[in-house]
Parts: sequence; C-alpha cells; structure tokens
Amino acid sequence: MLCAANTSAQAPKLFLNGYTLRVPILIQESKTLVSLHEIARRLGMDLIRDDDGSVLLRWGLGRRLSLKSEELHARGPTLYIELERLAQIADIRLFKLGSEYHLWSAPARLRAVRTLSHNSVIFTFDARVPFELQTKAQPVTIRFFHVHSPSPSQGEGWGEGVRFSPDEPGVLRAHLPINATTSWQATVIESEREFSLWLRPIVAPMPSESRALLRTETQTRINEDILYLHARAVTLAGPVSLRYLKISHWKERYRLVTLLPPDGIGSLAPLDQLASQALAAINANFFDPQSQLPIGLLIKDGLLQSAPHGRRGTLAITLFGDLDFVAPKLTLSAYILGQRVAIDGVNRPPHTNGLFLYTNRYALPIRRDLPIKAVRLRGNLVLSVSENSIVLPDGETTLLVATGAARSRLGGVRPGERIEISQRLEPALPFVREAVSAGPLLLRDGQIVLDIKAESFSDEFARALAARSVFALTESDELLLVTVVKDSTSVGVDLQTLASLMKALGARDALALDGGSSSALLFRQGAQRTLIGSRRPIAAALALIPR
Repeated sequence: MLCAANTSAQAPKLFLNGYTLRVPILIQESKTLVSLHEIARRLGMDLIRDDDGSVLLRWGLGRRLSLKSEELHARGPTLYIELERLAQIADIRLFKLGSEYHLWSAPARLRAVRTLSHNSVIFTFDARVPFELQTKAQPVTIRFFHVHSPSPSQGEGWGEGVRFSPDEPGVLRAHLPINATTSWQATVIESEREFSLWLRPIVAPMPSESRALLRTETQTRINEDILYLHARAVTLAGPVSLRYLKISHWKERYRLVTLLPPDGIGSLAPLDQLASQALAAINANFFDPQSQLPIGLLIKDGLLQSAPHGRRGTLAITLFGDLDFVAPKLTLSAYILGQRVAIDGVNRPPHTNGLFLYTNRYALPIRRDLPIKAVRLRGNLVLSVSENSIVLPDGETTLLVATGAARSRLGGVRPGERIEISQRLEPALPFVREAVSAGPLLLRDGQIVLDIKAESFSDEFARALAARSVFALTESDELLLVTVVKDSTSVGVDLQTLASLMKALGARDALALDGGSSSALLFRQGAQRTLIGSRRPIAAALALIPR
C-alpha cells in the first residue's frame, strides 16, 4: 500500500547540497520513492519517455541510461523511482540521517553567454543542464536546474542584454533581451567538453518561405574543432535527413582549398580520391557530363581555371582566409603587341571566331575542323606560335588559341615576345586565392536571397526534391558543410526549403553546390574516413586542410 509521505510523522526529508528539495515523495514497503521528473531535473538530468513505458535519462556530458518499466512506479501521469537506485545511477553521494536523506552532487557551471544577432542567445555550461523556458511573462525568461549561480569572473563574458535574477537554490534564472511575444526554438549542442543551448526567436516565415521543423538526432566530436551532426527535418514534402560538419576556429587552424582531379581539367574523380589527404571535403561545381568540364567560376592557387557561368553564386576565399559569397562577372583580356584584346573563354572547346585561354591544368586536345592559331606561353613569355587543326596541352604551359577571324587578335606575335593576361572580377575580390561556384546563393547576412531567374536556373530544377550540398557560414563564424540525403528515409529538398533549413541551422551566408548524384561529404577521424553520399566522379571539390 502506497501512502503520501506528507501524511506520515516519519515523512522523509530530502536535501541536495544542503538545501531542501521539495519533490513529491511516496513510501512503499520502507522504500523511498521520488517523482522522477522533479528530482531528475534537480540533479541535472533530462528524461525522455518512450511509448513502451521505458525512460531515457541523460546527464553530464554524453552520459545516458535507459530505465525499464519495471524499475519505475506509475501513479497516474507521474512516474516514481527508488531514491537509492537513482543515486546509484548518477553516482550521487547519498547519506541517511534518521528520516533525512542528504544528497551531494556537483552542479554545472555556466561558462559563457553570447548574444548573437536577431536576439538569439547561446548559454554554455560544463555539463548538461535541464531547462524550462517561460514565454508568457515579459521579458522571456529561462530557468536552468542544478547550476552554480554565476559570478562576474566566470566564463568569457555575458551576453549583451541578458540579466540574471534570484531563484530557488540550485536554479539559475536568466531574462532574455526581448520583450515581444514570439515563439522560440531551442537547439542543444553537446560535445565532450561542454553543453550549449542556443535559443532564438522563430520569425514567422514569409509567404514564399517553406516551413520545416528541424531536430538534431546525433552528434559526434571529430576533433576539438569539428562536430559531425545528423539532423532530421519534417517538411511539407516529407522527412528529410541532413548530415553536416560544424567547424570552429577554421580561420586560425585550417585552410579552405579547391581540389581538382589529378588528371586535370576535363577529367573527373570521386570525392574520396580528390580529398585523400583532406580533413574534410564537399563536392563543389556543376560540370558538363559530356565534356567533363567544370561549370562556373573556379580558381585554384590564385589561377583561373573556369570562368563564371552567368551571375551564379560563388564562394571566394582570399589569401588571408576571408570568405565572400558573391555572384561575380569576369572580364578577361590579353595585352598583345601594344593592344588589349578580349578573351572569350577559359578551358572550353573553342567555337568559331573566338580567342580562348587554356591553363596548364587543361587536359583535353584542342581541335577545330579549320586551322587554329595557338600561342604557347610560359608565364608571360611566348615559347612558340603554331597553326594547326589540333593543339595538345602539355601540362606545363599556358595556351592562347584563336579560331576564324579571331586569329587576327594574336597579330604577328613571335617567340620571345611577352603577352600579359589580366582578369578583373566585378565585384572586385582582392587577393582571391580559391573560388568555387555552383549556386544558387541561398542566404546573405541571414536573409534568404534565392533568385533562380537571376542565376539562370529553371523552375523545374528549383522545385525538384533532390539530394543537395551546401557550404555555409554561421552567425558565430563557424563553417557548415552540409549534405541533404535522398534515400528511403529522406525525400530530398527543393531550393526554397533548403534555404529555410540553412536558416534553421544558424547559417548567415549559404551557397548551394552541385547536388543530385554528385552530392557528397567526406571527413576523416584518425585513420578512418567517412563518405556520406555518392562516389560519382566529379570535376571539383572544396576541402579543409590543417595549416
């Protein structure tokens, strides 16, 4: 027979770290049972109830345990557990003095509070903390359980506008810097070293935006800077699976570089072959499946390898590691015998009446039915001039090749003379070292900027439910390498939903890369390499390598 403890003269009293715990207690056959939900959060434990009656407990950093239904005692909607059993699970010291139970457990410590744009706030602790968000009162407040009260000397600083006020012992109350009534989204980020909670208001989507509910499923620490996450989204079209890397301290510790197939421009290679030495990599540019040539702006080691395709979205990386998300226009020309002449294309099969530049990475024979004029360069120095119907790249020199009437642009140039080739990007990208392009641009400065017409994509391409790849930068300057899977568990996404999902992941700027069967993400953990997506050969990739 169970009886409520508060009706008994010998009702036990509970103390945690010296202060009284007021949680529902039951006595059954001399066993002390406590309300699992109430005492768990007071001890810093989260619980998740399953349909089969079991309960998953989470606490500390990565610690978890599933409780079977036979270990629990249900009274209506409330679950009870034996106090001694819970103390044993959580390694909590428990002493009994008469009818008093004294529990000793180290509370979590608040390490930092950071306020980002759009009133979002990140709280970082040294261990998991249960929380309770209260949005009815103004301002919005959040209560954290089993936490040391903060002191001014703690952490790396407090977020602007966040205010703390007294609460019960062991409970930390924070007032958030917003007064407007709104909905809030909470994202938990857990690693081997810390536990963070990211709170941000959910702005009502514009009519053109797609709605999606996003939830993080698992996360794995690759190293101290890289986290691998699996998230699931519920969209109007169906379930969507996202696999992505979140990379911090990238600018100080890593370099982003363009990868090309070892056989050169005009050949393809799978991502795991391209990125055999990289710490992480993702597929990049579109390519022509017939010629195998990349499509869109491509710069490797400061050298132009492919010209922009219209005004499609581009990621440019400077010598200093700065990132620009742009849609550039290229003007390419050569200074020959005192005259500036236009160059019509880079690393492309020559068409009639045009002048074309071929870099030392171009790997395909250059042919026309009628004779073509070719100037071979090493640096700016002319090595040879020839007129044939076929020219073979040698992997070491640069070629200027003219067809038809455009042969006059090369004039009477001779070996030993100098030709200067210049490129101008608009907008200007000083010190650009690497660049990849696919598109469309999804986000700029936290706003959706998707414009498929401006970037010359079809409505059919934009609406297709497909696997997708994305490169993004967050509000807190973390990199996101994202792949959206399309398989039996994931329907894929259209571009509008993709942009919304990137916002939900916290991206500030985001660029879609080639998708479909080209979509792939690779990362290394020690000697083990993991490839998500396809092994379809591709024309270019973007990789992260240590400095």
